[in-house]
Amino acid sequence: MSEDTLSKRLAEELQLAPEGPLGVAVSGGGDSTALLVLMADWAQDLSRPLFVATVDHGLRDGSAEEAKAVSELCRSLSLPHQTLNWRGWEGSGNLQNAARNARRALLTQWATRKGLTAIATGHTQDDQAETFLMRLARGSGVDGLAAIYPQSKTDGFMWLRPLLGVTRAELRSYLRNTDVGWIDDPSNLDARFDRVRWRNAAGALAEMGLTPDLLAGTAERMQKARTALEFQTHELALRIARPTPGGSVRLGKQEFFQSFEEQQNRLMAHCLRWVSGATYRPRLGALKRLIEELAEGKTSTLSGCLVGFAEGDTIEICRECNAVRPASDIDDLFDRRWKLSGPDSDKQIIIRALGEAGIRERPFWRDSAESRNTILSTPSIWYNNELMSAPIVDKDGTWTCRLDNGVHDFFTSIMTH
Repeated sequence: MSEDTLSKRLAEELQLAPEGPLGVAVSGGGDSTALLVLMADWAQDLSRPLFVATVDHGLRDGSAEEAKAVSELCRSLSLPHQTLNWRGWEGSGNLQNAARNARRALLTQWATRKGLTAIATGHTQDDQAETFLMRLARGSGVDGLAAIYPQSKTDGFMWLRPLLGVTRAELRSYLRNTDVGWIDDPSNLDARFDRVRWRNAAGALAEMGLTPDLLAGTAERMQKARTALEFQTHELALRIARPTPGGSVRLGKQEFFQSFEEQQNRLMAHCLRWVSGATYRPRLGALKRLIEELAEGKTSTLSGCLVGFAEGDTIEICRECNAVRPASDIDDLFDRRWKLSGPDSDKQIIIRALGEAGIRERPFWRDSAESRNTILSTPSIWYNNELMSAPIVDKDGTWTCRLDNGVHDFFTSIMTH
């Protein structure tokens, strides 16, 4: 692929990029380095502000020098660069997953400080194919096989992947032709990691017809299928779901069980994620068992949620009280979804679910439109084990709390892409 063709491909993919300054995440490897050089030209032509960041995980010797090399390249391109350091690895668990989550969090914080509207990353067609194969091997359904999206939102922040239609080899050829060097991460050769093993198998798979472009094309078709399923789920939710200001969701029981199994699974998974604030949906097996138990009239728990019945033929999904962790800082998002505000005080307050002890002090909770189980899990403010406020039921305005993105977010967040 020629330099002009690459530049045109990038420009086409970035047509839907949001207005305002953009960020580029650059590790120093060939993919992200090529993205940096291409985006530098693109931004200059359009007079778009561009900022660059490198995450140094500090997991191996030489990582600081690699970040420095990216900084020097940015200086030659007249672009601002910042190195973001992570030192949070404790030596146990899934290293790649921990590093990926840390990288995303550090980049999001950096972009927020800079006022950026989106961050571009150097994912390629090869990454798409590898992700598809890894998820296929895990038995993933449509959502997993949709793999990597050209654009996505995570925690409300926009991520751009404008090189998903370009191969790794094409980007390295471009860098050689433009006399720009890059650094190969030795961990990309470490066969202990699943992705590396799939990468090593790429040649044999291609000989059997499973080429990266074919696999990437299948992933793209899965993305379209997922969008269609999400649209159907959104339509079902508009008909039968009622999210409440107390953070629970009520579903019409009869309509829910009359819908297709896939719609039931998707809508219930979305309810559990929205109520719990969880990042990921529950495993399919656990989800199906929950729905089967509901069909038998049983109350169950999953993902920190209590799932049962209210008002006869209504399914209710509310937060499980015991799953809510206490906190002390009102500036943080409580239970991953509540924003609280109240009077300044030197008192060492504790924010926790209202619970049985609190609801006994607020018998007028019955005046609200919420169920008892919902009220039990709502935020309350305590000092020396004394209840100061239960904002959902107290109407004096001393303390207030609201869902971070509002009740309507329940519907809009069904469509993830």
